[in-house]
Amino acid sequence: MVRGELDLTSSRRTAEARRMVEDVTRLVVLAATGIEEYQASLLRGMRPVLDAHNLSRLVYLDSEETEALSANFVQFLRRSGAVGLLTTQLCHQQHLEELVELAAELSLPTVVIGAEDDDLSCVRGDNITGMRALMGHLLDECGVRRPVLVRGWAFQQDSAEREAVFREELAARGIPVDEELVIEGRFVSDIAHRALRTLLRRRRDFDAVVACNDPAAHGCITALTEAGLEVPDDVLVTGFDNNQDTLHWPGLTTVDQSLAEQGSTAAELLVAQLEGRSARPTVCVPSRLVVRDSTAVESRTEHEQLNAALQMVTSARTRIANRDTSANFTRTTLTCRTLDDVLETLVSSLEWFKLRRCFVAIRADLCGALQDLPTSLFTDTTGSPDGQPASASTVRLLLDYRDGVPHPPPPDPYPAHLLLPDSLRGQLTEGMLVVSTLVVGQREYGHLLTERHDAALATYATLHVDLARALDTVFSRRALEAHASNLEAVVDRRTEELEHRTEELARRTRDLQAEVITRMRAEQQLQVANSELRQTAMRDGLTGIANRAAFELHLAHHWETLTAAGGPLTMLLVDVDRFKNYNDNYGHIAGDDTLRAVADCLRRSACRPDDLVARYGGEEFAAVLPQGNANAGLTVAMRFQTLLAEQALPHAASDIAPVVTASVGIAVVHPARRPEPTDLVAAADRALYRAKQLGRNRAVLVEDDETATDVATGPQHRAPRPEHPAPRHPAAEPEHNGPQSV
Repeated sequence: MVRGELDLTSSRRTAEARRMVEDVTRLVVLAATGIEEYQASLLRGMRPVLDAHNLSRLVYLDSEETEALSANFVQFLRRSGAVGLLTTQLCHQQHLEELVELAAELSLPTVVIGAEDDDLSCVRGDNITGMRALMGHLLDECGVRRPVLVRGWAFQQDSAEREAVFREELAARGIPVDEELVIEGRFVSDIAHRALRTLLRRRRDFDAVVACNDPAAHGCITALTEAGLEVPDDVLVTGFDNNQDTLHWPGLTTVDQSLAEQGSTAAELLVAQLEGRSARPTVCVPSRLVVRDSTAVESRTEHEQLNAALQMVTSARTRIANRDTSANFTRTTLTCRTLDDVLETLVSSLEWFKLRRCFVAIRADLCGALQDLPTSLFTDTTGSPDGQPASASTVRLLLDYRDGVPHPPPPDPYPAHLLLPDSLRGQLTEGMLVVSTLVVGQREYGHLLTERHDAALATYATLHVDLARALDTVFSRRALEAHASNLEAVVDRRTEELEHRTEELARRTRDLQAEVITRMRAEQQLQVANSELRQTAMRDGLTGIANRAAFELHLAHHWETLTAAGGPLTMLLVDVDRFKNYNDNYGHIAGDDTLRAVADCLRRSACRPDDLVARYGGEEFAAVLPQGNANAGLTVAMRFQTLLAEQALPHAASDIAPVVTASVGIAVVHPARRPEPTDLVAAADRALYRAKQLGRNRAVLVEDDETATDVATGPQHRAPRPEHPAPRHPAAEPEHNGPQSV
């Protein structure tokens, strides 16, 4: 499609903006991180207030995968004429700050839920009163003395306040806080589960787990059960928020912060601003302690247990039905090969998802023929006025589903920030639509708008994720097919060129000297190409240093040489600390950059001509130092860790240091005394394992059959070791046989 067909004239833009304002004059936008029990409870409280004032609702789901607020959402707020904004805490603090600044710029009445700001109208639960009651129940009534705290998000005010009360209540009773029992949960069940499971491997001397929200508490109960501990007999567990999830057993002691009341209060504050009344400061909604079986001192009656069991069965049946629907959609989309297949699968599942309305808009540049599809789905945003890729700023509506019937969608593309084309703009003011961006990593495919028949909003929270993944699979396959088609055309063209050149060579066979020269040149080019190919085969594609194959050849060669000539052979095995956490936190692209930086530090550390630095596998690197003794290995290790520390690569997900660190295993053997090169590799691996056992960010040396010994720590953020103070450099330590300590 020609760009001119997609561009709108200035007058048409003005007319569309005017029509949009007319259509959406009573629209309130809610920005949230998802539609789970927390947000659903808020919406249930907002609905009567907004309905009473004839205000429609549009829910925008913030994406954790984008660094900035969605450009399409920003443009929608600028041009939609929405009358008010309600927002919870978003996936990133930066997103909320951008949204608040935008609302101020547009003079848009705004209420923030779950925060406290003197310059904004805010609604939040009373964390302090509820948390004090909870801690009083645990410490005074249940006799808890060694509780674990499972934090929420570090930047989130609710989490900070709940942690502060936790510490204050312990201090008031003269109980010290064991910082090793303070773990990160981030308000997510899976993260809290992993964190507590890790703690259980080290110690079990705690008597309670205090989680900053209910999902984190449920994840901790699962971890305790897997470890053979019973709740509440062995460990008491509490949460916060009272999410009304009856599927978990035992019932969770928690704090009910009246989410529905928070929602209605936020809606009332927004209505007051719309009517010109002065904005009230932060409104704190009272909370109350809800004691259930997870901290029960006395057992419940059989009748109470029976009622709880019946509630669990009902909840489980609903949960299983929803999971089956989601799993069936995910499984079916795995076989989809075209965009039409994905849409047909979605339509067939909509009745199961109980959706009343569903609209799917896809990037216009992805809706053409195969030959028109971009071979790279990553789009450069450079030069775009709003930071949005040009290809993602224009979409086509491919699914218009209303009241159980798919309708023919309008054929023309339209700006993505309008959400729906002109003919369907009125749908934005009916009921409550949820807007989700269809994004996978850096690839944005369009957006999804949905509305359910009932108020059980949280049951289809993963639909947009599954749909985005299905689209990613289809478009990635199409991109590869388009690339293959282009390659075939190139091969055909090159084949024709080769045939033509062959004919020319045949006509020049009379000139034997020219033919010989031509063949010699061709042979030289082939030799150069083969040489380059061999070099490429021995080079790691990501880091540019030697690969595993080159490492093994280099080690075997010098092993054989030193077996005959005598002398030591030293090897360093380097592993980047907590690299999986780094990838989970920063993404694989940042992880690749970090691996290249680590490889460069190690390459600059091994300077002798025969030294070889190679990528051993994943985040592991190796260095072979022929004729190198223990001092040589220590020197290279210290130089490497110094260079890595100078890089100061941020690593917020590390429990070792705030920057990227590495553990080093150093092995020194004499090939004449050993049968195989693998002995050296095994020794280095044992030393590396020992370095990790000792706390990582250090080097451990082993010589021949001696025991591995901690000889160095990282040049920065090293753990205190008063019983073995470390000199500044290995050269300061006198040489001796066996284990060494620097």
